[in-house]
Amino acid sequence: MTTADNALKCSSPLSIAQREDFIENLAHDLKSSVYSQINALNIIISDEKYHYDDMHLDILKHLMTSNIYMRDVILNVLSNFKIQHDKLKLEKASHSMTETLDFAIKSISYMFKEKNQTLKIFCPSEIFATYDEIEIRRVFVNLLSNASKYSNTNSTIEISIEKEDSIISVEIINDGKIDFKNTDDVFKIYQTESKKRKLRGSGLGLYISKKIIEAHKGTINAKNSDNQKVIFTFKIPA
Repeated sequence: MTTADNALKCSSPLSIAQREDFIENLAHDLKSSVYSQINALNIIISDEKYHYDDMHLDILKHLMTSNIYMRDVILNVLSNFKIQHDKLKLEKASHSMTETLDFAIKSISYMFKEKNQTLKIFCPSEIFATYDEIEIRRVFVNLLSNASKYSNTNSTIEISIEKEDSIISVEIINDGKIDFKNTDDVFKIYQTESKKRKLRGSGLGLYISKKIIEAHKGTINAKNSDNQKVIFTFKIPA
């Protein structure tokens, strides 16, 4: 038996709390590293002094895609820790829902470009509401990432935002079908259709989105439509 084996055998197992603290601290450290790489890649790709050939530009864009995907996974892990330990504290203020949506779209625009997907946004006017901007932005990112992932190449994703009385209603429609018998099962933690469809997915995004919307005293649901579309709808008080 090696020294390492003896050390493993003699060491006390970590408690659940210690393991959770370790994972949370690791996620924080990874987040800083990933953000640094995204910022560096942004500078390199947008620097007009350099003219990259198609092959090198594709490599840089692939690196950017991987880092942004990792960023969103890490943020979902950290959000999950907050939810599980009742640390999800909302910082509400008045924000433009369209600006929050726009910020979210820009942060994952690579997904739509990769699959040549078109976004159609329906919003009669700029809508303001009181909410936690960072958390609602995370909801948009998770829902739109999900829509892009499960939609076909060259498809259209529709987003509508409406305000009726004191309720903000957001609807996201994409091609496809939810295979769960109860469509709202997609919001359960670690429930994902990614493995079956050979796609990347942690099973956290939709679960976290539901918890964020509920923390805003709102509702969220998913359903299949008759014309082979999936509709996600969330509503929050204005």
